[in-house]
Amino acid sequence: MPVKRLMLLAAAFALAACNDGPTTPVATAAVVAITTPQTVLVVGGTVTLTATVYDGAGKKIPNAQVTWRSLSPTVASVSGSGLVTGVGTGQVTIEAESSGKVGSVALTVDPDPCTNPIALNVGQVRILSGPAAVACVTLAATTGPSDYLFVTANAEQAQDNTAFYSVALQLGNVNAMASAMGALAFDPRAFLELQAIEQVDRAEERLRAQERSLFRRVHPAVGDDRQPQAALSVSAAIAAEGDTVTLRVPDLNSSNLCTSYKDIRGAVKKVTAHVTIVQDVASPTTGFTATDFTEIGQEFESLIYPTTRNYFGNETDRNADGRVTILYTPEVNKATAQGAAGFVAGFFWAGDLVKKTEWEQLDIPCPQTNEQEVFYMLVPDPAGTINGNQRSVSLVRQNTRGTIAHEFQHMINQGQRLLNPVVDSAETVWLNEGLSHFAEEVTGRAKRGFSDFQKLTFEDVNPGGQSGDDYNAFFRQNLARYRAWMQRPDTSSPTSNSAAGQLAPRGAAWMLLRYAADFHGGGNLKAFLRSVVAGPDVGLRNLLQHANGAQFDDLLSGWLVSQFTDGLNVPGLPARFTMASWAVRDAMAGVNNNVFPLLVTPLPAQVDTKSISGSGNYFRLIRTAASGETTFRMVAPGGSQVGFAGARVYVVRIG
Repeated sequence: MPVKRLMLLAAAFALAACNDGPTTPVATAAVVAITTPQTVLVVGGTVTLTATVYDGAGKKIPNAQVTWRSLSPTVASVSGSGLVTGVGTGQVTIEAESSGKVGSVALTVDPDPCTNPIALNVGQVRILSGPAAVACVTLAATTGPSDYLFVTANAEQAQDNTAFYSVALQLGNVNAMASAMGALAFDPRAFLELQAIEQVDRAEERLRAQERSLFRRVHPAVGDDRQPQAALSVSAAIAAEGDTVTLRVPDLNSSNLCTSYKDIRGAVKKVTAHVTIVQDVASPTTGFTATDFTEIGQEFESLIYPTTRNYFGNETDRNADGRVTILYTPEVNKATAQGAAGFVAGFFWAGDLVKKTEWEQLDIPCPQTNEQEVFYMLVPDPAGTINGNQRSVSLVRQNTRGTIAHEFQHMINQGQRLLNPVVDSAETVWLNEGLSHFAEEVTGRAKRGFSDFQKLTFEDVNPGGQSGDDYNAFFRQNLARYRAWMQRPDTSSPTSNSAAGQLAPRGAAWMLLRYAADFHGGGNLKAFLRSVVAGPDVGLRNLLQHANGAQFDDLLSGWLVSQFTDGLNVPGLPARFTMASWAVRDAMAGVNNNVFPLLVTPLPAQVDTKSISGSGNYFRLIRTAASGETTFRMVAPGGSQVGFAGARVYVVRIG
């Protein structure tokens, strides 16, 4: 235990000794947050709400007393335990109070969609929640042509919950969509192609897994140096251009990065106010020039460093040199097997943020730690001397620009959590990766002069379709990853832990987070992202805690529907079913040879499929003439009700 914490502990014991008996500080409620598994129920249906009470530091207060009340008892009642029952149709606000602090949630009570056929005008959306409601969704008869989107979703909040179900349509003068849509039917070839590409991210999967384990072990022993460091004008510990330094590069292919590493000698190539750029002396000679290192230093100093800190917070400074280190080393090149479809461009390793003295307190050997903030980047290798993989100077330069921004968020995120005593764990994989992909985007926006919520088209980010340097560095990877999710939304989810090593969930996590910022971030992107990084909670709880009262149902329904309807200009469609910051249909068609890649299955059809929690599937129903009632069913494969409470059907009339 650090000396500072020992002194505080001793003072606490001394204070207790002066009183009649030991005292326990009473936590004061600051926020009451209500969570609900669904925001829509039918008359007679029930849902159980949960109230969590937080203190001023964002820490949960266990066993806090809560009082429940309904502001519209004729619409819904609520019990003392938070059980809500639908009484009549309409909107209702449910409140929970603890120590004078009040939290609230808005719910909708609708009629039964089976016995009360749904009549939607163009632009209207109906959300059906729960096994009974989704089993029989009847559309009212129409007097002319109509066009509907059905999204079946899994709104369970447990990660990687996979639900299998069937979708069927009871016909009522229904025509299938144009045959061209058939090209978007479930295609296993796209999935196999995706799997081949994803193999290059397995190294980061191992890396992040070790970081989470590391966090649980070392967090209690890490010293509190969160106070800003004074500017260091002269110090023998600060490297200067021309110096040679020794650093330890962890082996990405190892199961223990603490003990499996390589000592390398590096030459300091460039030093700016906030970065020391080092190149391994064992690098191929046909690599970066002095001009390249100067440009790298200038871009980090003027773009990546200020942008990433503005949006995500401050990094740590464990060695008090006022800088981070970028190390270009062949050891990163070695992490990619010969002939692999992609390659590891670089990484950050949180073990470097733990000092040797802190490791020693825990009796855990970690000789690898450099006790400073380090980015490890691959080096140019035009001749392919390392694993036979040729890496040109321009390729490495462009790919490492976005990688540094991406890894900088990881560095800030892990560092802030490691040094914050009220944080209990490292951030979940999917949200951590989503934030890092967001770091690429905001850096690209800053470079190109785009505002935080400017609605970007493909032409904006890739002028003339020429795949320019900024597009390749900051936008292309996100769009390509998101395309992988759009092509198979049934096989991945934005909230899945598979985001550690797979491309599709990473892309989806980025866009879900982008949607949350657009509509639930309070209009201040920097403040929203910095609050999510700071936590102190993790995963969905963390995101929703800073999303201005949004529920997961709100987030999921808005995001899933908007990814199809954005750009269609549907009259009367509520704004939350579009995107504020991206022209999704335009941008995603642009990255996919002018074909919108979202997988949509035409109806009528009967489909056996699945959804992973946090994702869904898309179906479209076009009726070319007047039609009688038509019923859509989401049921278990055998025809009975589905067995998961998170079953959802979102119905949108788009024409």
